[in-house]
Amino acid sequence: MIVSMRDWNDGDLDAEFEQRLDDLLAELCPEWRTPDLPEPYRSDERFRAYERRNAKRIQLGDLLTARPELAVAVADRVLDTIACDEDVSFNKQLIYPVLNAIGRRAVQRYLISVIDAGPAHKKVCAVRAWYWSQVTLVYGSVHDLRERRPTEASRAADDEVADLRGQYRMACLAAFVACEHPPTREWLARGFLLKETHYPANLHDLVARARAIAEADPDRYKDLLAKDDDGTNMAQIGSDTP
Repeated sequence: MIVSMRDWNDGDLDAEFEQRLDDLLAELCPEWRTPDLPEPYRSDERFRAYERRNAKRIQLGDLLTARPELAVAVADRVLDTIACDEDVSFNKQLIYPVLNAIGRRAVQRYLISVIDAGPAHKKVCAVRAWYWSQVTLVYGSVHDLRERRPTEASRAADDEVADLRGQYRMACLAAFVACEHPPTREWLARGFLLKETHYPANLHDLVARARAIAEADPDRYKDLLAKDDDGTNMAQIGSDTP
């Protein structure tokens, strides 16, 4: 399918995102109300809407964190909400409690399904959410980090979802080639690399087509052209034990 050049702008999903938050909050904590903002912020409609959505996201995330059994019960609806969340940082407030409740594999399978079949803007939200869904590799010291020697436990956790990382890579590759909307392509480019050895033979032609797109606009896709590893890019120095 060819995607139109207009396709989406940031903010297009705000109304759907907030409505999904409202529906969940009305069911799970009907007594809760959005806090009022002090002046002068209250008179700024754009800022007020931004802070209102943030407050609702935080409230729902805190509730799901405190009650993981509730997160399990509404996980499908929360995942649909995450697929509308355009915020590249605060989206983790919903992603983490769902990860803890239903597991990394279920969350990542959902995100892959959005990239496979969702509309362009939700594909972008799924790529943004994928970042926080990754395993964090833990390193005992700065030296271990430089030598790429993570702890056995964190390496094992990452290896457990290596198959899903492969599916994500292929989904982003296919969506990238099918799309003609540069902002969407830029986000999808974060999810795959241009090395044939990472793909089955029947996808090598798709890799070649993606490379041709990237090489035709090397400034835009310089990171994709340089990428040689698609493992998790989440890391911390310390202990596996919380």
